[in-house]
Amino acid sequence: MYKIRTSLLLAACGVATMHAGALQGQTLITDFNTFFENELYASWASLDAVIDSGPDSYSVTATGYGSNYTYIGALGILGAGNTHVELDVTLSGPPEADGLLGPIVTLVDADGSNYNFAWYGQLLGHHVLTQSVSAPTWISAPGTTPGLDLDNLLHMHLQLDPGGFGTMGAYTVAFNNLNLIEVPTAPGDFDEDGDVDGADFLIWQRGGSPLPGSVDDLQAWQANFGTTAPLIAAAPEPGAIGLILLAGLFALRLRRFTGA
Repeated sequence: MYKIRTSLLLAACGVATMHAGALQGQTLITDFNTFFENELYASWASLDAVIDSGPDSYSVTATGYGSNYTYIGALGILGAGNTHVELDVTLSGPPEADGLLGPIVTLVDADGSNYNFAWYGQLLGHHVLTQSVSAPTWISAPGTTPGLDLDNLLHMHLQLDPGGFGTMGAYTVAFNNLNLIEVPTAPGDFDEDGDVDGADFLIWQRGGSPLPGSVDDLQAWQANFGTTAPLIAAAPEPGAIGLILLAGLFALRLRRFTGA
């Protein structure tokens, strides 16, 4: 049976907070205080589901895939300038669910841009998950204007994908906070995920960096490989030295080809 309180308290505010040692912007979408959904789908709509809109989180205990939709257009959220979605979530369940549950947040703006941010295969426990606004897991609809307008968000969709856990048992997902945050990016962080790693090299190799295929972008990646935002020197990961040497060969070939 549902334990749903009928009040909706979603707040939008601009603040500055310390994160990873750097001052950054933050806009609250919701702290899930007595959160109320407009529509429930799949297992969350089941009579067996338990939904608790408490003072600190919105928690759902259910079996199998579930989701809800909520209208947030009246909140006046002004999130422009932020770079990432940040979800504070707690996952609980039997040991068989460990490493399989995947929370998903979908944001829809006024022109129909529908961006999905998924974190599949999470361990049980508390997580603060981030993902670049410009690099969502997938886009359901591009809208009439490119990009997600963070000053004109109309709808939010919360989901839980049980992955390989399927319907083997019940899980509990507690949504604690959802923010838009500004994360400074290091040069060479082409996917804007807060670190410079092998994934960024692949983006450069496939022509996805700011200056596609350029020596400058490759050298920016080489110079900052292994760093995070803010820039913190880190020891190369296993296999990283070979990747850096490979990038050096690319740079040498490009210089010879361009005559630089």
